[in-house]
Amino acid sequence: MTHTLIFDGHILGASFASGDRFVAGRWFASPFGAFADLMWCRPDGTRLLIAPRPEVRDFVARHYAFEELILDDVRVERTGAKVVEVRAGPVTLRFDIGPRGIESRLLGLRPPWLRTMPAWIAIEDSVLRPIVSSRFAAGDVRARGTTRSGARECYGIHDFRPAQVSATLGGIDLGSVAACPPAGFGFSEFPSRPALVRVTSRFATRA
Repeated sequence: MTHTLIFDGHILGASFASGDRFVAGRWFASPFGAFADLMWCRPDGTRLLIAPRPEVRDFVARHYAFEELILDDVRVERTGAKVVEVRAGPVTLRFDIGPRGIESRLLGLRPPWLRTMPAWIAIEDSVLRPIVSSRFAAGDVRARGTTRSGARECYGIHDFRPAQVSATLGGIDLGSVAACPPAGFGFSEFPSRPALVRVTSRFATRA
């Protein structure tokens, strides 16, 4: 019997000249209620998860790869009309969200009901993945795949907004945005270009 878990919200990502790479999730609706979490890959390749609650930490760590798990407050909040700030432990990220580009306009042409259908996501993944991965990422950007625990996950993309991003670690500026080696959290890499992505994620697990 297959059991489906749905997470609806935003994913934000950016990497820096320091070698640090971040992927934050802000989930409005999930099996755990509303929450935010942060995946962080240090310059030495150490992957950390910062999660607000044990049940969130355990779920995310079951499906993605980390060397360190940290329980701490994680906040992803809109602090201006086009500004989103991420605060997690020693990490602070500021995303200045840009206008919708051609990618956003094309994504918006699809009816909402189609965007989250697994069969349609499979088509988009096959057609668009080579283009997106070659143009915008250091690794493979995928819309579907298998997690480390064997669940089938797929991402229904509703919107893609480019962003200008700054970051500090313990109050120290991490420098300019730059492409980094793949972080290897899971089957998909986040695009190297900083962005906010509106997404619905579906986990299909065996009960």
